Amino acid sequence: MASVSRFRFFRGFVVSVFAGAALLVGWYGLSLLTESFNGHGSPGGNVLLFALGMILLVLSPVSLLDAVVRSTSSSANIRDKNT
Repeated sequence: MASVSRFRFFRGFVVSVFAGAALLVGWYGLSLLTESFNGHGSPGGNVLLFALGMILLVLSPVSLLDAVVRSTSSSANIRDKNT
């Protein structure tokens, strides 16, 4: 019986879930950056919002690249085992 990770649909689904999560995290980071420059809170709170927004903006493409690399490496491993 084949493992679930060998199915192309499952690998594509996992990559699309990671891409959706990366987009949501990136959007949230962008909204935090916008809110930090809005100036309604204290300066310390604005710095904290800015730092969290920057962390989330860096985290989103990293998680997307991780999903793509894992998907392509798993398909390469499967092709190597089948030949």
